Amino acid sequence: MHPTPGCLVAAERRRAFNRALRLPGGSQLEAGPLREHVHGSSSEGPGTQTRTGE
Repeated sequence: MHPTPGCLVAAERRRAFNRALRLPGGSQLEAGPLREHVHGSSSEGPGTQTRTGE
């Protein structure tokens, strides 16, 4: 997975983490810390603005 919000959303939607980690079918993985990291380190995250012209 790329560390971008779009890839994270797609991975969660497809339940890619459950498959990659071989979790039982009904198990849910708490992706909160990963979500915070991705949104905190990406310029695509909500509420972030890119500064231009400086």
